[in-house]
Amino acid sequence: MIFGTLNFMKRISILPVLLAMGIRSFVSAEESETLRFARILNDNVVLQQGKPITVWGWGKPGTVVKVTLTQDATTGHKAETEADLETTQAESDDYSVGMHYVEKNPPRLKEETLSTKSGKHGRWSVSFPPAKASFQPTWMIARGGDETIVVRNALIGEVWICAGQSNMGWGNYNRKGRESGSADFPGLRYVAWEDSWYKPLDEVRNKIGWKECTPENAQRFSAVPYLFGTFLHRYLKVPVGIINVARGGTLGQTWCLRSELESIDDKIIKTVLADYDAETAVWDDPKQVAALMKQWEADCEKAKAEHKEKAIKAEAEGKKPPRLRMPKKPGDSRSAWSPPAGLFNATVMPIRDLALRGVLYYQGENNNFMRWTRYERTFPKVPVSFRKAFRDDTLPFGCISQPGWGTFGVDPEVATVAEGYAIIRDVQRRALKDDPLSDMIATYPTGNSYIHPAEKLPVAEYASLWALAKVYKKPIVHRGNEYLNMKIKEDKLYLFFDQDPVVHERWKHIENNAYWQVLPCPREGNAEFQGFIVAGKDRRWYPAKARHTKLDNEWCVELTSDLVKEPVAARYGWANWPTGNLVGRERLPMATFRTDDWPIPEGVNYTQEAKEASSAKIKELQEIGKRQALDRKIRQLQVNLPRLEAELFRGDAAGQIESKLTRIDGILNEFEADSWLSRQLNGHDPEFVVKLKAVRASLEGMRKK
Repeated sequence: MIFGTLNFMKRISILPVLLAMGIRSFVSAEESETLRFARILNDNVVLQQGKPITVWGWGKPGTVVKVTLTQDATTGHKAETEADLETTQAESDDYSVGMHYVEKNPPRLKEETLSTKSGKHGRWSVSFPPAKASFQPTWMIARGGDETIVVRNALIGEVWICAGQSNMGWGNYNRKGRESGSADFPGLRYVAWEDSWYKPLDEVRNKIGWKECTPENAQRFSAVPYLFGTFLHRYLKVPVGIINVARGGTLGQTWCLRSELESIDDKIIKTVLADYDAETAVWDDPKQVAALMKQWEADCEKAKAEHKEKAIKAEAEGKKPPRLRMPKKPGDSRSAWSPPAGLFNATVMPIRDLALRGVLYYQGENNNFMRWTRYERTFPKVPVSFRKAFRDDTLPFGCISQPGWGTFGVDPEVATVAEGYAIIRDVQRRALKDDPLSDMIATYPTGNSYIHPAEKLPVAEYASLWALAKVYKKPIVHRGNEYLNMKIKEDKLYLFFDQDPVVHERWKHIENNAYWQVLPCPREGNAEFQGFIVAGKDRRWYPAKARHTKLDNEWCVELTSDLVKEPVAARYGWANWPTGNLVGRERLPMATFRTDDWPIPEGVNYTQEAKEASSAKIKELQEIGKRQALDRKIRQLQVNLPRLEAELFRGDAAGQIESKLTRIDGILNEFEADSWLSRQLNGHDPEFVVKLKAVRASLEGMRKK
């Protein structure tokens, strides 16, 4: 594949190769004859420090183009005059305050002019040497023939691209009014657009513009990209540019190179690609498009006629006439919402010559809905695709994992069947586990029952901590403990964890660390551990009790369950909305994980037949899970009651035991009040009724004592 060799290409114009692959620039004839910069290169742009600065654009084929990069105001203003641009702003008598940066001994960019010639398709490109970060206004000037064009107020700093779906593109968040009201950071710049096309584009189709961060502009910035940018900007004290290309509801497949998708040997992906190619082929054929539109027009006329008849009938009967519902106009599938490689083609490929520091990715929610089996194949191709597109094998890739969402406290027997968010997090964790340039950033404590949780500030904070620690090598704690390995001894599981590098460095000199120095701890302090489940060889999952302990003189977390005598596997935080409450130092959440490699139930919808079969199987497994949860709760009650009875005669424990009995009584009442549980008890499982009656009798007997 051509894209497979992009890592070895120099930063030169690759338009001839891309055109041969079907890449289009969507530049009008008038535009192609007019000297201009690429649309991503406009006023207020941020250029990446420490990497070659590529400047490119279009003009009349064969034109000699001279490009100047300068911070000299005299040169810049002269070029503005040549380009007939306004060089002064209108004065105002209104009182105003603006934030400014004071640089001590700022690095000066040496003015340099490079010459090139536009190719047969009009594209030209030059590459300047790397420069240091600076708040000094920078001009990019291009002269060709009798034309002069200028980009003003550019800065040199750190550039990040943000991609994904709605939680990356979402603008509202808690504290937005307070935060954006003081968002006066002219050194933080932001540009955003979304687009999709079935083939790689050589130019951005949208009209886009970089915006300085002001209280007014920040109101329109997406939450996570903006907040992430502010954290980096204030810590690094350099200009920061954020490029946001997220689109709500997208799938992992749309953020990949087409060649990477084609390299996947999987029936689902091959079917998806073949179906999409068949759809786009229709729109490449004018005759088929005309026939499609003709049929749509005929359907519209039919709908109008049928509505007219219904309206006349309704009027005769004295009823309100029905609404006219017109058939939906066929949409061009070549620019579908989230097709294979679609957004990558239209937003990433057009800016592939722009140097940047890294990628922040926040996507996966839409793969939760019966598409997680596909995600297992496509997600690993996302970081690969970004690195190949930007010809940078060392491009950092930060993946924000899904926040909690849905129903809190789902029984593990049900949650381990098809809680899609848990599966998506697991896919991301495993795909990035051995990639030193990537990380999964845990955010599940920020969620709630809404799919777009408003707690975006901690999400951006966790992401910025990862970037500062892993990308910029700052001495910052950026994550909770991570699972390392497991040992089994008798009826107990022992889990061992590593530490954030800074935390490890802080405590390594102590020979005998306390557990709180080296292990994850409950967020609430001296509280019960939540979120662990264990299973035996039968692969049935049960809630686990956990505690800090030592095994072979090494601190670890011990897991036990009264109902699992020979545990073989454990999971943590396995649910759409995990109950997990473990954090590392700095109260950063410990990522969800599993010790097993057992198969996950299929979640597919690439064809109607596959979707129905997958849905039916999942429904069956969920019903089994509900019955297993019911059985487990009764068995646990049978274990707990004798223990309480034994404690009745131990000192002054009556008050504590009465509290526990009340909780058990509440569980028993739940069995009778819950409609599903009641049906199970009275109709399907008479043995449960016998067990519950025995538990109820034991409970009453204890109270009489």
